Amino acid sequence: GINAEYGGPIHPVSDKGILDFEGANNGDLKNKKVDPPVSKVVHVRNLPPDCTEQELIAIACPFGRVVNVLMLKGKNQAFIQMLDQMASTALVQYYNSVQASIRGKPVYFQFSTREEISSPPSSSPSNSILLVTIQNVIYPISIDILHTIFSKYGSILKIAIFNKNGFQALVQFADVAAAANAKMALDGQNIYSGCCTLRIQFSTLPNLNVKFNNEKSRDFTNPQLPSSSSGSLSYPQSNGTTVRSLLTVPPNPYNLALSIFPDATGWSQGGYVSPQQTSYLKGSPATGTGTSVVIVNNLDPEKPDIDGLFNLFGVYGDVIRIKILYNKKDTALIQYSSSQQAETALMYLNGCPLNGRHIQVNASKHTAVALPPPGADELHSNLTKDYSNSNLHRYKVAGSKNFQNICSPTQVLHISNLPLSATEELLRSLFGQYGTVLGFKFFSKDKKMALIQMASVPEAVECLVRLHNFKLTVEDGESNIKVSFSSKTL
Repeated sequence: GINAEYGGPIHPVSDKGILDFEGANNGDLKNKKVDPPVSKVVHVRNLPPDCTEQELIAIACPFGRVVNVLMLKGKNQAFIQMLDQMASTALVQYYNSVQASIRGKPVYFQFSTREEISSPPSSSPSNSILLVTIQNVIYPISIDILHTIFSKYGSILKIAIFNKNGFQALVQFADVAAAANAKMALDGQNIYSGCCTLRIQFSTLPNLNVKFNNEKSRDFTNPQLPSSSSGSLSYPQSNGTTVRSLLTVPPNPYNLALSIFPDATGWSQGGYVSPQQTSYLKGSPATGTGTSVVIVNNLDPEKPDIDGLFNLFGVYGDVIRIKILYNKKDTALIQYSSSQQAETALMYLNGCPLNGRHIQVNASKHTAVALPPPGADELHSNLTKDYSNSNLHRYKVAGSKNFQNICSPTQVLHISNLPLSATEELLRSLFGQYGTVLGFKFFSKDKKMALIQMASVPEAVECLVRLHNFKLTVEDGESNIKVSFSSKTL
């Protein structure tokens, strides 16, 4: 069976063909030279007798989201269900070329004949409060980090963290629908690369009672609450008992990149991290300081476009400098005005589609991007650009609403600063140069703003890269339009 945080025990589906490829006798597997078809479910054999689900999750999660795990304790075997065939294929292919082992014992992976691991419906009804269990905790998790992750799915009212069955948290949304969407999108995801796995179920609590705003609890609807010197937290449980938090979680000192991406956008698939990459942070977390510089790999070396990178990465913070590496033009260094903005870019843009590729974004070991020395040749100079005094920064005004509207790259784009005489036909034609326009709508109260929906996220990214700050000329004048991603739908 599987622990409660996975939503209850998993019941194997009937699988008459299981012995064809997954026989309990490992010798049968060696004798048969038949390869099973590709499946989201991976069969694992030769496990240590005391192997745990957490160990299997740790070995599989670098390749993508782990949906379910089924342990066959008496046979030293298991099934792992990944989110999609891309993730399962990457896992199987990698461990066919590199021998995996658990506590020194070699383990073997192959595709299963079953399509999925079935589990019974959750015994807990839908609720606006989620019980979040975080497994394989390597780096500190704070309330601010949890708020950043879950607030993308709706308004967060309260969060409390505690240590009962491992590291756990309660997250209360404003409504049940938002909580359900967050559970569906985030269950099984990793907060950091290869660790801090989220296991989410609906709580049975009718309301989360938060008494203090501190590092263990936060009521976002009541910022006037006192901070307790002891940091203690109490709240009612379904059995009527009271639990006090035993865990002190300091503010995140590492400024590591979050690796969670909502699956709804479609582009995050394939952006998994290879097992050799244990963390997004290049350098030692022990320094306690975050870098404001990110390194971007897998760019198109034939199309080095510094201003395009500025437009894309500027969605998530104020870009100060960009350098495309002279001897490696598929790689760039991008410096933000703060480490928090660099962290935001890491969270949203790792795996983003750009020019037919999926870019890889990591924290850089550099603390700043240097300008070319005086007298540098023209090619070196053209590969570095300083944006310190740019008037295109989106976040130079404190408290800007742009902070509230940050979201993952989506098919829907928000256009602003439009000339009043700009027409739908003109804008459809302009954006249609870079893809298929599926929908368009002016804001009813402000005709200087509109939403436009492209056929895919890659097309929307291309539009933003090419058309942000584009000078749109019409009969009554001209205006530099602003383009950003929108979480709204048409």
